Amino acid sequence: MLGALFAVLTAVYQFVMEHLAAVGTICVLLALVFFLVRFGKRKESPVPVVSPVESMAGIGSLQKVRSGQSNAGISRERPSSARWIRSGEMVTVQGTDISSGLFYLGRALSFEDREIDGYAVNPQLSAKSPRPDVAGNSMPYWPSYADVSPAARRAFLDWMSTGRRSTSYGIGHVFLCFYGLEHRLFVERDLASAPELIAEVERLVALRTDSDSFQGYAKRFLDAARCAAGIPLPIPALSPERTHSSEMDLGVRIHLGRRLSQSRVLLSEDALVWILALQDVYLRTAAVRCFDEFVTLWHLRFRAKFPEGFVVETTGSIDVRYQAASGAFSVQVEGPHRAYPDILKTTMSPEPLRQLLQDCTDELDSFSRLLGKRPDARNSVQAALMLPADLLSEIGFEALHQFKARLSEIMGGHGRASTKMRTVLQAANFEVRDKVAPGLAEQLSQVLDLVDIAIEPDRRFGSAVPQLDDQVFLFSAPGGGHVDFERPAYRTMKAQVEVAVLAAAADGQTSGDEMSRVIDGIRDGNDLGAIERARLIAFAVTTFNSPPKLSRVMKRLAERSDAEREAIADAALAVVGGSGNVDADDVKFLERLHKSLGLPKERIYSELHRAAPRSDEPVAVSDERREAGIPIPKEVLAPPDDAAGIKIDAVRLARTQRETAAVSELLANIFEEEPAPSEDETPVAFTANGASLEGLDRQHTELLEQVELKGSISKAEFEERARAMKLLPEGALERINDWSFDHFDEPLLEEGDEIVMAPQLRPRLAELRETTT
Repeated sequence: MLGALFAVLTAVYQFVMEHLAAVGTICVLLALVFFLVRFGKRKESPVPVVSPVESMAGIGSLQKVRSGQSNAGISRERPSSARWIRSGEMVTVQGTDISSGLFYLGRALSFEDREIDGYAVNPQLSAKSPRPDVAGNSMPYWPSYADVSPAARRAFLDWMSTGRRSTSYGIGHVFLCFYGLEHRLFVERDLASAPELIAEVERLVALRTDSDSFQGYAKRFLDAARCAAGIPLPIPALSPERTHSSEMDLGVRIHLGRRLSQSRVLLSEDALVWILALQDVYLRTAAVRCFDEFVTLWHLRFRAKFPEGFVVETTGSIDVRYQAASGAFSVQVEGPHRAYPDILKTTMSPEPLRQLLQDCTDELDSFSRLLGKRPDARNSVQAALMLPADLLSEIGFEALHQFKARLSEIMGGHGRASTKMRTVLQAANFEVRDKVAPGLAEQLSQVLDLVDIAIEPDRRFGSAVPQLDDQVFLFSAPGGGHVDFERPAYRTMKAQVEVAVLAAAADGQTSGDEMSRVIDGIRDGNDLGAIERARLIAFAVTTFNSPPKLSRVMKRLAERSDAEREAIADAALAVVGGSGNVDADDVKFLERLHKSLGLPKERIYSELHRAAPRSDEPVAVSDERREAGIPIPKEVLAPPDDAAGIKIDAVRLARTQRETAAVSELLANIFEEEPAPSEDETPVAFTANGASLEGLDRQHTELLEQVELKGSISKAEFEERARAMKLLPEGALERINDWSFDHFDEPLLEEGDEIVMAPQLRPRLAELRETTT
C-alpha cells in the first residue's frame, strides 16, 4: 500500500517539473479571475455616506454569522461592530437622514459568541427601490434587517426618519425597531436609558393597537423593563377579560409578592387578583356580564368565609427571565423583585378560592339571565329581586330608593296607608295587566320586604291575591313584616276574621260595628306579637271591603270528616247569630254551607231557635181584641231593642265564639289559596270534540265551549243558550266558575254586559281537555 502511494507522488512530481511553465501560467490566470470577481461585487454595493462621527473601522473584520448561529471564533470580549444611536443624534443611512435615534447602526452585534445582524441597521446593505415596501408584505414574521429586501429597508429607513409616528407602515417595521430596544435594555443593561425606552414602547403601543401580537410582546417588555429598573409596576386592575398567555401576569406576581413580603395573609382584594390570574380559571357568563356585582359579592362572601384572611405559604422568591421577541437571546432580569416571595411557588391550594368564585357566580345566575333578556333592566325593581339582600345593601340600588320614595308619598307621615293594588304596582314600575297573577303579587311582596314595608292581603301568609282595583293596606314593618302563619294563635285569630267576614257578608252588607268588634278581638289577643296584630288588623280591614267567595271552598268543605264539618257549621252559626239579627240572606248562606257540608238543613233552624232569647210572655195565638175588664198586671221588662229580627242570647254567643277556636286551624286551611301558575297569553287553537270535561256535565261543557269559541258572548246570548240547554243562566255561570276554582283556582268566566273567558286560562283549559280525551 505504501509502495503504491510513493509511486503516485513520484509521478506527480516528475509531471510538474517537466511542465513547470504551463503550471505557473494556469495559477496566474486563476488568481486574476478571483480578483476580478471580488472587485465586481464591491462595485455593485457602493459604500454609503454616513455621519463623520461614524467610524467604520473594523467593519468586515468580523466573520458574518446570522442571528442564532454559532461563531466560536469570535471572542466574547471583542467589541461589536454596531453602536447605539441615541435620541437626537443625526446619522445618514443610504441617503436618509435620521435624528430620532434609539437603534443600532453597524454591521452586527455580538452576544455570547454569536453575531446578531437582525436588528442592526447595516449602512452597507442596499436600500434602493423605486417602490418602498411600506406595508411590509415582503417581510417575514420575524424580520431581519440583513435579510429583508431593499424595498423593505427603504420603507424602514423612511419610517425611522419621520420619528416612527406614521401608522401606515406594516407592523414588521415596528418589530425591527423594537428588537433593538430589547437588546439595549436587557443585554447591554443600559438602565439609565430605561425610562426613555419604556416611554418609547408605550408610545408605540398606543399607536399600534391594530396588532395584538405587538401589544403582547410590548407588555412583557414593559413589565420586565420596570422590574429591571426598579420602577413599581401598576397595581393590576380587576377585569373579566382573560389573557391568552400561558404564564401568570408578571404585574400580578410582583404585586402579590410585595404583599406577601409584608404578611402571609391575603385579604379579599388580593385573593381575587390571584384567582383571576390563574390560567385555568375562566369566568362564566354570569360573572362576566355582572362583573361589578360579582366583585362586590366576592368581598362580602370572602369576609364571611375567611374573616382572618387567606394564609399563603411560598417556597421561593420571584425570578424573571426575559425571552426576546426577536428570539435572539434569553436573559435573567435582575431587580428588587428578587426579594419578594413568588405566588407561583406557593404550597397552599387555591381550591377554596375557586369554590368561592363558583358560589358567587351561582348567586348571580338569575340576575344575569334577566339582563340577557332585558339589558335595560339592570336598575329595575325586578332586578333587585334577583340579587342577594346583603349585596343590595352594600351597593345601594337606585330603583329601590325611588320605589320607597313613591311609597312614602302614598303613606305620608303615618307609616301606613290604604290604597289600591294598581297604585302599588305602578309605584314599582311593574307591568299592569287586566289580572294580577299570583306570581306577580308574590314578587311585589318580596320587593316590599326590601324596603321594610308590609302589604295585606299577602299571598305568602295565606291571603288571597288582590286584583287591580282591590283595596290593600300598607304599613311599615322591618323586613316586610313576616309572620309564621302556621302558628296556632295566629291561625286561630285569622280564621275568626274570615268567618266573621263571611257571616257579615251573607246579607250583602257589612257594618262598622262588626268590623270594630273583630279589630277589638285582635287587639285583645294575648298570644299575638305586634307585627301579627298589625297584619291581622290590616287583613280584617281589607277583607271586610272585599269578602271572599264561597264558591272556591265549598267542594273542599265536603271532604272533611263528620266532626270537622259539624265544627265548621257550629262556628258559622255562632258568627251569624253574633250580629243580633238574622234575616233570610243569613239563613240562605247557612243553608248553602250545610248543603256543601252534607249536613241536614233542620240543624240550622234548631240551632237558631236554641240561640233565640226566651221570654215568659204567653205566645199569641190570635189577634188581640180588647174588652173592658180588670187589667192583668204585667212584668216590667227592659226597653225592647228596636232592631227587627231574631234576638240572640249574648252569653250563648260568647260561649259559641270561644268554641270557634277549636276549628280555626281547619278554617285557615280552607280559605288558603293554592299556588297558581303565572299568566300565559299564548293563544291556543280550539277543537270541539263534544266530550264532557272532568267534573262538568255535557250541558255545561257545551255552554262553556260556545264562549270559548268566540272568547266572549253577550249576556243575553249566554242566557238564551243556557235556557236552550235547560239550564238556569246564573246557576250555569256559577257552576262553571265553581268548577274553574277547583281546577284553576280562579274564575273562568267573567260576568258583565258580556260573558268573557279569562284569556290566561285558555291554554290550561286546552291542556285539561287533552288529558280527558
